[in-house]
Amino acid sequence: MMAPAPSFARSLLLLALPRAMVLLALWVLARHARLTPAPALAVILCDGVLLVWQISRYHRRAEAHIRDTGAMAASWGGYLLWLFAALACLTLWWDLALVAQRPIDRETDASRLARARAALYLLEVTPDGRTLRFQGEITYGLTARLEELLAAAPDMRQIELTSPGGLVFEARGAAQVILAAGLSTRGVGECSSACTLLFLAGTSRSLAPQARLGFHGYGLSERVHLPGYDIAAVEARDRAYLEARGVAPEFADQAFATPPEAMWYPPRALLLSSGVLTR
Repeated sequence: MMAPAPSFARSLLLLALPRAMVLLALWVLARHARLTPAPALAVILCDGVLLVWQISRYHRRAEAHIRDTGAMAASWGGYLLWLFAALACLTLWWDLALVAQRPIDRETDASRLARARAALYLLEVTPDGRTLRFQGEITYGLTARLEELLAAAPDMRQIELTSPGGLVFEARGAAQVILAAGLSTRGVGECSSACTLLFLAGTSRSLAPQARLGFHGYGLSERVHLPGYDIAAVEARDRAYLEARGVAPEFADQAFATPPEAMWYPPRALLLSSGVLTR
């Protein structure tokens, strides 16, 4: 004997449940996957074929149900359900197609990291193209960015500084760029720690009325214990830089004698008499 055909309600359920699962999968793809146009089109076409097959399968079962029982209400209710399913599919197919057309973010980890570092500081040219303003942390990429801006602004004469400091080796590179460009430097806020290396690179050096310079010695090796890092040699190198820029030796002694966790803010008169300020 042949197995009895499933009931109409059971047949509808066997078709509706897979369709519900497909709708859920389409929703997930549209919101969380980044399909390119070709795979997205393939998904839409395959699901379109599946939807047509499911509706035609339902149509045959509905006709058989009406013919066998004469009841039409349940069959028409099923048609209404499939109409809603088809509209939902069209909406999700459209979403999937739109998402597939969006440009893919091809930003590399390196460029993303560079962008994050650049967000730590502000480096901008004034409208007249004669002054460069730097504010924020001295970090990776500052020297290259400084060179780029100066190359595009041949009339640059001065850089204004506001910074708590940052990476000493990056500050050295930025200082060399300032030296090569022959810029004057002006502290407009607090310019401390590694920022003073940039400040001392100026051909002339000045402070705004409320600005100040902060100095201290180095202490990286005690905190980080970098193997082969000679803190005395690093301090000697930067001490020689200070004296080459016209700073009095006794001032450099006091600057590097200040503990790394402290900050020495010399008065303006001492900065002038010691050669740190030129005006």
